[in-house]
Amino acid sequence: MSVTVDLITSSARFTTRVAQLAQETGRTHADINADATTALGEMIATMQDQPTRVWDAFGKWLSRSYTIDSATEHLPKLRALNRQHTLVFLPNHRSYLDPLVLRRVLHQGGLPSNYILGGINLAMWPATLVAKRSGLIFIRRNTRDDPVYPAMLRLFLGFLIEHRANLEWYFEGGRTRTGKLRPPRMGVLKYLIDAYQENAESVTDSARTSSDVYLVPVSIVYDQQAEVGAISSEDGGGAKAPESLRWLVSFARAQSKRRGQAHVRFGEPLRLSSALEDAHERAGSFTATTVVPRVAFEIAHRINDATPITPAALVTFALLDNEGRALSLAELLEVLEPLLHYVRQRGLPLTSDIDLARPDGLRRALRTLQREGIVEAYSGGLDVVYSVARYRQHEAAFYRNTVAHWFVYRAIAEVALLTASSSPVDDVVDATWTSALELRDLLKFEFFFPPKRDFAERIRHESDIARPGWENEELAIPDVLKSMDQTSLYLSHRVIGPILEGYNVVAQRLAAREPAAPIDEEALITECLGIAHQDWLQHRLHSPESISRDLMQGALKLADNRGLLGVGGDELSGQRRAFAIELGRVVHQVALVRGAALARLGDDSSISTHVHGNNQS
Repeated sequence: MSVTVDLITSSARFTTRVAQLAQETGRTHADINADATTALGEMIATMQDQPTRVWDAFGKWLSRSYTIDSATEHLPKLRALNRQHTLVFLPNHRSYLDPLVLRRVLHQGGLPSNYILGGINLAMWPATLVAKRSGLIFIRRNTRDDPVYPAMLRLFLGFLIEHRANLEWYFEGGRTRTGKLRPPRMGVLKYLIDAYQENAESVTDSARTSSDVYLVPVSIVYDQQAEVGAISSEDGGGAKAPESLRWLVSFARAQSKRRGQAHVRFGEPLRLSSALEDAHERAGSFTATTVVPRVAFEIAHRINDATPITPAALVTFALLDNEGRALSLAELLEVLEPLLHYVRQRGLPLTSDIDLARPDGLRRALRTLQREGIVEAYSGGLDVVYSVARYRQHEAAFYRNTVAHWFVYRAIAEVALLTASSSPVDDVVDATWTSALELRDLLKFEFFFPPKRDFAERIRHESDIARPGWENEELAIPDVLKSMDQTSLYLSHRVIGPILEGYNVVAQRLAAREPAAPIDEEALITECLGIAHQDWLQHRLHSPESISRDLMQGALKLADNRGLLGVGGDELSGQRRAFAIELGRVVHQVALVRGAALARLGDDSSISTHVHGNNQS
C-alpha cells in the first residue's frame, strides 16, 4: 500500500502533530493544517508500475556511459535483511548519475526500488511528472524558519518505515567537489532517527525486534566523469550552473561518450537500534547532538572502507605534485611500484586487474586519462613523457582524492616522525604521538578519523612501515628521510600537502586581520582564493589543488572550532598568529618529504636501472 497524503492526514499522529505545532507557534490549527497538507503534497512520492518502468528506462539510457561493476557478495545478505527490515541506503555522492547507477545494481540484485530523497532544485518539469511516481521525493534544502515542513517530513519518513519501504539519500548534502567524502549533513538522518524512535514507542518489544531499520553504506566511484570539469571549476571559485531543462539536455548529451565502469560497493549494514544503543552508551545521554553525528560518522567510515582504488586514482596520484614536472613511463613506474606494494601489503581493495606495475597496463590507464584530456603526452624527445594537462590539476586531484583516506595515516606518520626528529626529545614515541594528534586535529574536517585508540594503533603500524625500529632509537631528520628513501614511498606531499597549504593561506590571512573587526567568511574565502591563485603563479604554492573553496571552508571550520573567528584584542591576535605558525611549520615538514621524493626521481642511476629492468621484462 502506498503512503498517500490522505493516509497521513487522516491519522492520529497527524492530528497530534498539528496540535503540537499550533501550540508551539501560536498559530491556528487551520493554518497549520493547511501548511502541513501543502508540505506533504509537495514531498509525497509513490511507486506506480508504468512511470517506474519509464523512469528505469530513462535512467539506463542516461547512465549509458558506463558498464556496471558491482560487488555481489553483499546482495544476498541485503535481500535476506529486506524480508523483515527496512533498508536505508546511504551512498557517497560523486555524480548526478549515482541514484540511477545504484538503482540498476539493486534491480539486478533482486531488491525493490528505493524511495529516493533529493533536493527540490532537481525537480524539473516534465521529468518530475514521472519521477514523483517512481519514488523520487523532492525536499526543500532550507527549512530553518519553517517548523511545519520538517515535522511533516519526519511524519512521512515514519510512515515509510512503518510500511517497510526502502529509502535512499545522499547524506553529504551535495556532490563532492574534491573527490573526498564530504562531512555529512545531519538533517534527514536526524529526522529518520526521530521517526524511528516515535514508531518504536508505539509498538511492542517483539514487533520492534522483528522489524528494524538497517543503514547500508554504499560507495560509488567512476573510472571517468564528465562532471568533474564543472565540479572542479566550482571548487576553484567558479559559479555553479543552475539546474534547468537546458542543463539537463546538456548533461544527457555528455553521457554519450564511453567512460569505462561505475564501481558500486556495499559496506557492512548498520542496525539502527544497535547503533543508537551504542551511541547512547558512549555519549552517556541520548540527544541529537551526540547520537546523530556518531551514527553519521560510522556510516562515513564504512563508506570509505568499501571504496575501491581505481587505476585513474593511482595514475593521478603519481602525476600530481611533482613541481609540474612531466614523467617518463619508467619514472611513473618508479613512483607506482612502491605504492602498489604498499596497497598489496595492506590488502586494500582494487577495482581492476590492470597491472599498473607493468608498462602495458600503465599505458592503458594513461590512455583513458588522455581521452578525457586530463593527461597529455609529449613524444618529441628521446622518451614519451606524461603530465597533467595545463589547468586540469583540480580534475586530476578529484580522481586521486577518491582514495586519499586509504593513505592519510601513512602521510601523518611521515610528518609526525619528521616533527619528532626535528628537535631533541626525551621520548620518541611520545613526541611522535603528540605530533600525530596535532595533525589529526588540523585535518579533522577533511577526513573521518576513528577514536584515538584506533587512531594510535594505525599510526604505530604506519610508523613501523615508514621507519622500522623507530620506537627504540634517537631520530634525526636525515635518518627518517633515508628510511623513506629505502621504501621509495613518499605520500604526505601528495595526500595532505595541498590541504595544509590551502589551510595555511587562510591562517596567514586571519593572522594579518585586525582582531577587533568582524569576519565576513564568504569575503575571506574569496580573498584567500585570489591570494592562493597568485601564490601558485609565483610558485609559492606547490599545488594548484590548494586553490579550493572546499579547503578554505574547512580551514574556517577549524579556525571557528578553535575560537579564532570572533572579535577580540591582543589575545585573539596572538592565537591567530600561533595558528599560522603551526600550519607553516607542518607545511615545511611536508616540503621535506616532497624534496626527498623529487630528489629520488632526479637520481639518473636509479632511473636508468629501472628502465633497463623494464626493457628486459
